[in-house]
Amino acid sequence: MKVLCYSKKAYDLALKLEESLPINIYSKYKEAFKTQELVQAAFKENEDLIFISATGIAVRFIAPFLNNKEQDPAVLVIDDQGRFVISLCSGHLGGANDLARSIAEKIGAIPVITTATDGRGYEGLDLYAKKMHFNYQSIHDLTPLTGAMVDDKKIFLYNPYNFQEPKYPNFTRDMDPEIGYSLAITDEESLDLPGYTVYLRPQILHLGLGCKKGANYEELKLLLKNILTKLNLSLASIKDMASIDIKKDEVAFNQLSKDLGIDFFCFKAEELSPFEDKVQGSDFVKKTVGVSSVSATSALKLGGELILEKEAYKGFTVSISREV
Repeated sequence: MKVLCYSKKAYDLALKLEESLPINIYSKYKEAFKTQELVQAAFKENEDLIFISATGIAVRFIAPFLNNKEQDPAVLVIDDQGRFVISLCSGHLGGANDLARSIAEKIGAIPVITTATDGRGYEGLDLYAKKMHFNYQSIHDLTPLTGAMVDDKKIFLYNPYNFQEPKYPNFTRDMDPEIGYSLAITDEESLDLPGYTVYLRPQILHLGLGCKKGANYEELKLLLKNILTKLNLSLASIKDMASIDIKKDEVAFNQLSKDLGIDFFCFKAEELSPFEDKVQGSDFVKKTVGVSSVSATSALKLGGELILEKEAYKGFTVSISREV
């Protein structure tokens, strides 16, 4: 965390912060520094940045480096009298709002939070999704729903697995076609909900996989696509995947793990065998690899209950479990 100071009082305040925060202080009272270079480095490294200065100084120096709220670091401004701690940039995803509150409490200042949802005591959907580790398609998709929250409009909430809800008083579970907005917290790909709909994807699906040696990756992708379409499931809700350890070097499995950005776990036969009595197995498979079913037991080993015991296609088997 970089703290940039431009006066003696600012430097003294930074020293006070250093007592309780892991910060790097930059001040002419220590040694000369170039603000533009430090700001550029902070944005490149996504490092929190605090100006103890006038707000205008901070705005002018960060302006050339601003990208978007998903990538920009938290930027705070503190006046050198230590009266106000301003959350200037990346209040939600960057954590600037929480950092401003924390620092204000440490130095006895007033936190200045201008985010509309925070000002109303509501929870921004971007911050909520980050906290819950939910996926969503794009930060821009959240904007209309956030606007509806700021305007205190009713929002239909679809939450079949009863996840903790965002802090907002005007959610309704009454399906009213006149409602203009819906929030769906689900692994289902698409639903007929009223108005503009935002989908938040909990990562609750586990893939269990089996295959013949050297099976083609394109066939696996096609099989998975067809399964998800048939079950109306979202790819974004897949948390991880697994198979038996003798398949750890299969190109198709490793490529799928890479493309989806999920972990690929490999289990020994004895780790999968406790789940055999829950699935239909094959004596031939058991004789060959030591467990009667690879894909289904692998999915169960990862967690949850099977929602697809097994589907096979061109040398691959896929099983899916759901953990809620």
